[in-house]
Amino acid sequence: MSCRMLIAALATAAAILPGHAGLGPAPARSSHQPGPAGYDRGVAAAVRSDLAASARLPDGGQVYLFGDTVAVNGQVICGPSRCPDGYPHDSVAIQRPGTATFAMQSCAAAGCPYGWQQVPDWPDGSYFWMAAPAVDGTSLYVIGERISRPAGTAEGEYTARFTAGPGDALTYRGITALTGPAGSSQWGSAAPDPGGRGWWLTGTRTTGGTGCVADCTTVDTAYVPSGALARPSAWHVQPGVLPAGEGYDLGTVVSMSHVTGRGWVAFTKRDDITGSVLERLGAWHVTGPWHLAAQQWPATPAPGCAWTYSAQTHPASPAPAGTMLVSWASSHDAPGTTCDMRPQFTDLPIGSPPPRADGSGCGPPTAGDNRFR
Repeated sequence: MSCRMLIAALATAAAILPGHAGLGPAPARSSHQPGPAGYDRGVAAAVRSDLAASARLPDGGQVYLFGDTVAVNGQVICGPSRCPDGYPHDSVAIQRPGTATFAMQSCAAAGCPYGWQQVPDWPDGSYFWMAAPAVDGTSLYVIGERISRPAGTAEGEYTARFTAGPGDALTYRGITALTGPAGSSQWGSAAPDPGGRGWWLTGTRTTGGTGCVADCTTVDTAYVPSGALARPSAWHVQPGVLPAGEGYDLGTVVSMSHVTGRGWVAFTKRDDITGSVLERLGAWHVTGPWHLAAQQWPATPAPGCAWTYSAQTHPASPAPAGTMLVSWASSHDAPGTTCDMRPQFTDLPIGSPPPRADGSGCGPPTAGDNRFR
């Protein structure tokens, strides 16, 4: 999930429900709703994991995906002496509307790995890293990577599908390989089209050359019609929307959302694990041009942790006017410490792209038409 292929490389070198549930902006946060500190505490009580991604459910709650998971509800799941990798590689929670309470979803009855890893391993031992969730129709789709064992290298992009039952209980329905152009990028976020026609995804590829550490990442986008997230032939991929080497210094995940009247906004962890700040980009169209904001924000690790990476937007979560809830992953023990592995949360300003200079006026595109061109 997210930047872990980059992490593995650096470490080796060093030693549900008709329609789109995600449409519409989140309401402004009231004084009774949790802020970033509430999310920090709520997630810490539910799970110890490196990162978090979310998607809105039709009832106003959210489904939260977590990455490598070492504890659930305060109980350590499995130690390295008893498990091949020491922990599940994904876990899922349901967040109830207006709260920072995260109900972890057990899959033990289905015989899933460790009782919490929602997607089973492949027969050869490779496993799935969740990345980009999307609630579409009656299904939750999750795009992510198949990772080999023990090498920890990516073997391709896949879409896992779940259906939701009473109480938003999830049932795993299978996984589909993304072939052709749909399998050419590491997809990290999925945002509903503002017109309700489908989904926009952002993905990344390392194109900066051998040994590149900074400004190595190229961003691709994809438009996927509703109901086609597990049908790779229906994906419309636009490569190189944000190319490497032009000063963006993008992380492995560039998490994008649409905000009415402000166009598209994306947040990323600058230079991924080698950097220390978050940066924001804005555009009137998904395919650009994208503009990098001058302001940056610190990405502080969780206690005892050394690495931060994989920024994710949470646009369905209430936030103060003009801001959006953003999280980033935190893991890897700092020297002499034990990492309290958990994502970190903050509210960041949304901003707006500069006035358009393409002859179409100074405001956002009319009729919300942001389809693949």
